[in-house]
Parts: sequence; structure tokens; C-alpha cells
Amino acid sequence: MRRKSVCSLLATLALLLGSLAAHAGMVRQFAMTDLVGNADKVFRGTVLSAERGSVDAGGGELPTITYVVRVDESISGRFESGKGGLEVSLTMLASPKAEVTSGDYQRAAIADINPHLEVGKEYVLFTTQPSRIGLSTTVGLDQGLFRIYTGPNGEEMAANALENAGLFNGPVSYADLKAAVTATRQ
Repeated sequence: MRRKSVCSLLATLALLLGSLAAHAGMVRQFAMTDLVGNADKVFRGTVLSAERGSVDAGGGELPTITYVVRVDESISGRFESGKGGLEVSLTMLASPKAEVTSGDYQRAAIADINPHLEVGKEYVLFTTQPSRIGLSTTVGLDQGLFRIYTGPNGEEMAANALENAGLFNGPVSYADLKAAVTATRQ
């Protein structure tokens, strides 16, 4: 019986998150003021680790992935020093692998709407304040996650998964992204 209620909770959550993702992706495009205004922290960082886990919520367990990100440069928000300097632990909802558990029951897969970070890669992250169960994500999902890379002229560039649509005209230098965030905060 518990397995049925957990599967039911996950299926309901998948539908809700799927509709929210579709709604957010199709209806609302954030401007820089929205990204900064809704962010608890804005920082440039390098992903140190990614670990799967779970969190208890609503009488069941939700799958999570926790990223530990070294803060290479704080841009906005309050940061606390840890053992290895400034680090942020970012726990996001994860998508479980569908698997047959028994009989004809199958674990419901949650829509994979949260952004993915790669260990060892650099990003500029606009992160939300953690919820009461410890979950957070990037503001506007993929809109608040900018990967840092070297452009053709050797300049540090930044682009989100939407190629900065609605914010800039395509990829932008890291310096210009940082200046835009700083100007919005003032």
C-alpha cells in the first residue's frame, strides 16, 4: 500500500512539474531584473561534486541531486565560508530512473525540468532560496544557469540554455553579464 501511495505522489508531482515547466517555458521569459530579483544568491562557481539522494516530503521520498559548488566569485547575496572556503550546496529535485518494482507497477518518472550541472565545469548561477524541505534550483530553471566557456577570441563568454534569449543578443562576455547583474542590483 505504501508503494502505491509513493507512486501516486510521484505521478501527481510529475504531472504538476511537467505542466509548470511547460507553462514557464512557454509563457514567462525572465528579464535580468526578474532573475536578480528572485535570486537568493548570484555567483560564479565550479561544480565540485554531484550526489544522488532523497528528501522526505508528503509521506514519501522524492529523489534529489545535490551539487557542491565552489564559489569562485560572489556577485550578489550572502555566502558563508566552509572548510574549503566558500561553497554552496544546491539540492534539486532529480528524475528517478523508471524501473519495474513488482508485478505491473512501475515507478513514475518525474519530468526532468531542473537544469543539470557537470562536475568540473564553471557556471554563473542565480539560485533560489532553499525551500523548507531544502530544495532549491536556478531562477527560471535554465534561464538562471549560465555556462562559462572560452570564445573564439579567447574571451570568457557566458550563455544559458536559451542562448540568453530575452536578456542579450546571444552569448555575452562574462564581464558584460556581471556588469548587467551589478547594474540591476543598484
